[in-house]
Formats: sequence, C-alpha cells, structure tokens
Amino acid sequence: MLSRYLPLNLRVALSRLRFAPALLPLCVLLGGGAAVTATAQDMRFTQYNALPTSLNPGYVGVTERAQLASLYRSQWSSLPNGFVGWHVAHDWYNRNLNSGFGVLFSNEQAGAGALATTKVALQYAYEVPLVNGWRFRPALQLAGANRSIDMSKLTFGDQLIRGEEYATLEGPMNESRNYADFGTGMLLVGPKMWVGFSADHINRPDESLFSGYADPMGVKTSTHGGFRMRAAQHPRSRHRSDFVFSFNYMSQDGFDQLDLGAYYDAHPLSVGLWWRGLPVGHTVEGGHDVDAVCLILGYGTEDWKIGYSYDITVSTLGLGNSGGSHELMLKYRWDHDRRSRPQLARALPCPSF
Repeated sequence: MLSRYLPLNLRVALSRLRFAPALLPLCVLLGGGAAVTATAQDMRFTQYNALPTSLNPGYVGVTERAQLASLYRSQWSSLPNGFVGWHVAHDWYNRNLNSGFGVLFSNEQAGAGALATTKVALQYAYEVPLVNGWRFRPALQLAGANRSIDMSKLTFGDQLIRGEEYATLEGPMNESRNYADFGTGMLLVGPKMWVGFSADHINRPDESLFSGYADPMGVKTSTHGGFRMRAAQHPRSRHRSDFVFSFNYMSQDGFDQLDLGAYYDAHPLSVGLWWRGLPVGHTVEGGHDVDAVCLILGYGTEDWKIGYSYDITVSTLGLGNSGGSHELMLKYRWDHDRRSRPQLARALPCPSF
C-alpha cells in the first residue's frame, strides 16, 4: 500500500539505480532526507484474519482452544531486498478469570535487513457475556520494541555521486533505539457476526534513528468486522459450507486503506478474494485509488491450518515492477482447559485465513 504514496518519478528513478534496494527502504520507512519526505507505516498483512491478535488484542482467547500461529509476508517480491515481515502469536482463554491472554512477536525488515523493527507484546482481553451468545471483549496491549539499522548495507545519494567507496556525508544516526509501545482494542462477537476497533501506538513513541530529530509514530486505527452465512447445499451432503464476508478499514498518519473480502469456506478447504483500495479518491499521480486484488487459499482441520495468499498489484506501481506480495500462514490449536460440566459454545464466525 505504501507504493501509491511515492511519486511516480521517484519510483522510476529508484528502479533504474542498482542501489535502489538500499534507498527505497530509507525513503519509505525512515521518513526523511533531501530527496523525499515519507511517513513510516506498519506493514499490512492480507491474512490478518488468520492471526487476528496482530490486528486487535480483543481477539486473544476468543475461542476455547489455545493456539500458536505464524504469518510471513514478502512484499513486492520483484524489488531486490524489498520488504519482509512476520508475526508469531500464542493466545489462550482462562474461564475462571473470563480473560484471554496472548503474546505477539513481530519483525519487519527492509533493504535485506538493513532496517529492522522488532516488537514483543503482551496482550489481555476481558470477556463480558451478553445475550444470545454475544460477547464484548475490551483489551489492552503493552509492548517493547527495537528499531535498528545496519549502515554497512546501505548506500546514500551522496555516495552515488562521489563513489561507493566513500563514507556518506549524511547526518549521524543511531544504530538502535528501544521504546515502549501501547495499544488497545475492543471486540463485539456473536454467533454469526463480529465487529471490532483497535488503536496501536497510542503513546506515539519516538522511533527516529537520527540524532536530534524526533519522529513520533502515528496512531494506527482499525475498524473491522463481518458476518457468516450458510451456503446452499444438497440435503444429503455431509460437508457444511459457508460464505464469509469481511472488511477492514485502517488509517495511520493521514493515509487510509479499505480491505473488502469474501470467502467460500467448504471445510477443510477455504478460498478467499480481497479487494484493497478506497471506493473514492485518487493517488498522487491521478490514478484510481486501488492497490491490489488478493487471492487466498487455505486448508486444514480443527487442529492445524495452512494458508497462502498472493497480492496482485493493480496500482500504478504495476505487477511487472512489484512482482506482487506473498504470504504464508501456519496455525496449530489444542485443548488446554477442560471441565466436566458442559460449556456453551464460544463461536468465532471470522474466517480462518
């Protein structure tokens, strides 16, 4: 999604430079420099429903079973040394406390790992039972993060002019910065529908690596939800199938994005299609504000799941330049808290991929 905020002439210039893998991450993620000013944003995942605690801490412990999940993303795979990100999450539910607990590990890298952001978050959600199977889940997230840069992997503009063997004349940079990062969220979930809201970086931590320059992170908000409905099927069929419709509207530092998706969930196979963009508005180049069409394929049982997605770039960046984006998801779930008395089902209508 960041592609549509870079001027077209900058993209073309970077694509013609053999040092573009170093320059592009700096332009986009460091947010400064003589050539361009950009705003750092979090990487956005297509299969966020497969690991929803990365989007909203209100999802921790939302089902009876504990789960361990990982999600890997390679963004714009044709760009040499482009963007890579991954999440690993574990969450579970404690019935005695009506509470969900979770741990989330995140890592994002750009420029062959030259610029890296790593975060470890503790998550908590309290569950308030409502009527007819509905539940309300306010949540908090407390994280510690580190942003670091390996200067030896980067080439700056002045080095392109004077020669790669010379050290850069750019201002001094810190090689690492640690900071606290806080978030919150809420989730309202029923047997067939759900809606949630989350806000991350609410304390606006300073992640700048430049000495004497403050770069507070923009608050990232997300409003998301959807519903599940039974698909028509033959009366003698022993396999249940559903249609699931989902949306996610995100905003950060004045940039926004809307994801609209639909799934056919045939158990154990799921197929999904997402559209990413905005219904109105246009890019800085004057084109339509559409970033990608995303295809999702998932397969699994009640205990394990595997999913793959491919983002087809339809913005002005173009599929030929970007190569699209790939994601791979793995998830394992197990029973961790058993009781002798029957429990009401705590259904989660969200898609698994």
